[in-house]
Amino acid sequence: MNKEITENYYISNGMEFESNQIDQISITQPSIYEVIRVIDGVPIFLEDHMERLQNSAASLESKIQNIMPRIASDIKKLIKINNYPEKNIKLLVFNLENEVPDYIMCFIKSTYPSQEQYLHGISSVLFHAERSNPNAKIINNQLRETINLELKENNAYEALLVNNKGEITEGSRSNLFFVVHGKIYTSPAHDVLIGITRKYIIEACSNLRLEIIEQPIPFSMLDYADGAFITGTSPKVLPIASVEERELDSANNQIVKDILAEYNNVLEKYILEHK
Repeated sequence: MNKEITENYYISNGMEFESNQIDQISITQPSIYEVIRVIDGVPIFLEDHMERLQNSAASLESKIQNIMPRIASDIKKLIKINNYPEKNIKLLVFNLENEVPDYIMCFIKSTYPSQEQYLHGISSVLFHAERSNPNAKIINNQLRETINLELKENNAYEALLVNNKGEITEGSRSNLFFVVHGKIYTSPAHDVLIGITRKYIIEACSNLRLEIIEQPIPFSMLDYADGAFITGTSPKVLPIASVEERELDSANNQIVKDILAEYNNVLEKYILEHK
């Protein structure tokens, strides 16, 4: 975490520290985490992140309800003491076996897609892997490092995970949607890490009267999909231009464009309501 941290201060268990002191923190595994984007001083979809954090803890038979109000308050304090940067906050909760678990939060180095990537789409690769506990956001450094190496070697933005049934489930750090004949397909919620952005994409599709079908995604869908996109805290709605050698004209697909525009409307409304 010390390699990721940025800005002057972090918060640990309710106390403020200078960022150069973070090396003193020893984080045990398993640990659960959330990455929360800050825009205009607002932690985006904070309530949803807090709910997912509790669900992740419950999946590991840990209870963190007693520290949740303090965590939510400290997130807002962290934004203020660092002078409202527009970056991502990383929150980790660890020592989950303790009656009162520990937590630490800080701003991290954050990168967002370029305008060119939104206009033309991103490249992706296929990666055969399954999450042992799809619905819990648990740190898995070994898998993350392996995937990062694969992305670097192939000059790709994201890796699309393929399970042992040959189904494409999700991105390594995103959720995945396909457009086929005017309908939106995505993996069932129980098979993937349920992204916060995913929830609001489904809301955006409902606003647009688009039908969303949650079903296992066969590998063959790559051959007939009209478009595909990933969603997440940093990318929002990002069209896919290629999956290895397969090309997709997702960036020019009108449905993908409409979903991005409507998601931005939902995001704008949330920011206005929480400023």
